Amino acid sequence: MTADNARKLKVALFGVGRLGSIRARILLASPRIDLVAVCDPKPGADAWVAGNMPARIRFFADPEDCLLHSGAEAVLISTATATHAPLVLRALDLDLHVMVEKPIAVDIETTRTVVEAARKKPHLKLLVPFCRRFDESYRHVKRMVDAGELGEVHAVETSCLDQQDPSGFFVAFSAQSGGIFVDMGIHDIDIARFYLQPTIGCPNPRKQVNRVFAVGQTAVYGALNEFQDADNGFAIVEFANGKILTFHIGRTLTNGFESATRVFGTKGSAIVNGNSTIDRVEVRDVHGVRTATTPDAFVLYDKSFLNDVAEFAECVLDDKALSLDADDAYEAAKIAAALQYSFRKRVPVLFNEEGLPVME
Repeated sequence: MTADNARKLKVALFGVGRLGSIRARILLASPRIDLVAVCDPKPGADAWVAGNMPARIRFFADPEDCLLHSGAEAVLISTATATHAPLVLRALDLDLHVMVEKPIAVDIETTRTVVEAARKKPHLKLLVPFCRRFDESYRHVKRMVDAGELGEVHAVETSCLDQQDPSGFFVAFSAQSGGIFVDMGIHDIDIARFYLQPTIGCPNPRKQVNRVFAVGQTAVYGALNEFQDADNGFAIVEFANGKILTFHIGRTLTNGFESATRVFGTKGSAIVNGNSTIDRVEVRDVHGVRTATTPDAFVLYDKSFLNDVAEFAECVLDDKALSLDADDAYEAAKIAAALQYSFRKRVPVLFNEEGLPVME
């Protein structure tokens, strides 16, 4: 059976906002995906679908109607964070495979409820596609780590810094995002877990973290104080196997988007994206030597989104194991919630023997 006539996975896409519109384009370009429906209740979404999607794709304004009548075998949820968990739970209840953007939810208890529901249906796939795991540069470093080329990996240092947004979108979004550590920091947490392998050398597999601490600033967007949020956050995570993550996340750059990861080993270190240039061009003139910075994270998603969608389709259609599971999302969510609490309360947060952050 050739790639052209092989069975494709029928998918319904939920949400065509900033991320969802990119997802829609990627799904159409994916050889093992048949995008059969798009659902978005927002005014104007129907017009966007009509103007940007093939006529064969059905539009639904009501999520329940789409889940029941679209003919999809799987859903990709790219909606507002607060809607993720209810949609995932309903999709699982209907025996649909699920791919959902991070985070599953902004609180630990809801995340746990979703993960437990997924465990009860092992025949279904649930993928939370943390995008850096599907980026070729990050995968290259992972191969180096696994091959022992860096020696014993003992620490990860990351930064993820957005350009200032004059619209202030994320200020209004803060009320439902869970805060900067939950919304942004969860990516840094996940990629650190990817490299540091916190279950290896861990005395108690349920307790993967000893303690975390976070501080933050409102350097530019003072309105975030209303939501106990920050536009710059700084964090340290001590894993139970003795390995360390430190990171800086922010939304106040003026030159564009910068994101870098350094993995430290006993034989050497590796840096991903040490200089966040848009290409390899250097301009040399009377102003000196300069490069153009990547404008935002969205321009980086084309390749990683192709990779995560391809894995999802392959694992569903060929009944293979995913490269990360719901527990990875749950562990990252616990750390992110603990860091947000640490920042708001100005205290370190310890984890108990059950692997839960003590937040009282």
